[in-house]
Amino acid sequence: MTTLRTKNRKPTHPGETLREDVLPELGITQGEFAKCLRVSRRTISELLHERRP
Repeated sequence: MTTLRTKNRKPTHPGETLREDVLPELGITQGEFAKCLRVSRRTISELLHERRP
């Protein structure tokens, strides 16, 4: 049986999950998300583009 946990699989970045699943489901923009979290839009952008942990 093959599992997702293989030694060759790169871990999923949290930004990818937010970008692909969470934000579209909530129907909000990066700016609205940043405002809710009280962080800058730049911080959210860097996270979604996987430049920030």
